Amino acid sequence: MLCRVVVSLALFAAAFSLPLEGAPEKFEDIPAEYKTMIPEEVAAHLKSITPEEKAVLKELAKNYKDYKDENDFLEAIKAKSPSLYEKSKKLHDFIKAKVDKLGKDAKEFVTKVLADGRKLHADFLAGNKPSLDDLKTIAKKHLDGFNSLSEESKKEFEREFPITTSVFKNDKIKALIDKYVQN
Repeated sequence: MLCRVVVSLALFAAAFSLPLEGAPEKFEDIPAEYKTMIPEEVAAHLKSITPEEKAVLKELAKNYKDYKDENDFLEAIKAKSPSLYEKSKKLHDFIKAKVDKLGKDAKEFVTKVLADGRKLHADFLAGNKPSLDDLKTIAKKHLDGFNSLSEESKKEFEREFPITTSVFKNDKIKALIDKYVQN
């Protein structure tokens, strides 16, 4: 169950970040229990990527730290594969529009979650895989961050990110995080 929380947070962050090396090669390879946590638009994006485009992503991901931000990475994609750029830009714009609809506090929360997600990706791509303890600590930090949001901010977040919100609101997940982070 704790793995589900960490994966949920990683999926949320991954929607804004670079693909992970070692991730499933095909959408069909993702375990069914995790597929339900992937928003329809993200799933459609993942399914649409061709083997050639996956190769471009893997090549570019090796130099992840060379890109200063998402726009820089998108430009690198554009130079290598205009079709992949169009798909990536569409998803990027879709998610950015959701974040832009959030109020200040909810947007700040999302920004922190994404920053940690991007850091995890950068570390992973550099060969520094985070420990389970690191992942549990990050999950606890973001659960606490969600819980500290006002009810209005939580509702804004839930409106734009209902699947991720369901993970944050799940009492079993909260209890597991508390249990494992203390151990």
